[in-house]
Amino acid sequence: MPRIAGVVEQTSAVDAFYENVAQTVLFYTFITTILGASIAFGVVYNSMRIALSERGRELASLRVLGFERGEVAYILLGEMGLLTLVAIPVGLLIGFGLCAYLAFEFDTDLYRVPLVLGINVYAFAALVVIVSSIVSAAMIWRNLAHLDMVAVLKTKE
Repeated sequence: MPRIAGVVEQTSAVDAFYENVAQTVLFYTFITTILGASIAFGVVYNSMRIALSERGRELASLRVLGFERGEVAYILLGEMGLLTLVAIPVGLLIGFGLCAYLAFEFDTDLYRVPLVLGINVYAFAALVVIVSSIVSAAMIWRNLAHLDMVAVLKTKE
């Protein structure tokens, strides 16, 4: 028929659209996961470094008094671990709000992006933060071996 310019099968067009959106979302998720992990690592590591520099003298004093390296690490790293575990639920709530906002903003007249967050999403986010914290703690553990105990002995108080 000369009047037909083209034929489009609706199901294949919809499937191609879903595949394109899935690839885009997967790439976006990969990039944001890498950024989130690096930010989580940076925040936890900097917090531990600041705490170590602020309390370095006191921790070295404890070492001079006979505390083991593990006991001193328990004081510093235990506090950071507790803060991290308390911050995870707060971060998950903020993340849910951000996802809801993004799903709302992505809605157009042509399509709607539903907000679907399973328990695996929350578990993966918490796992990323916990692994970042463990890596940060391992790096700080090395620094605890280099506390200046001689300087603590030389101070006059």
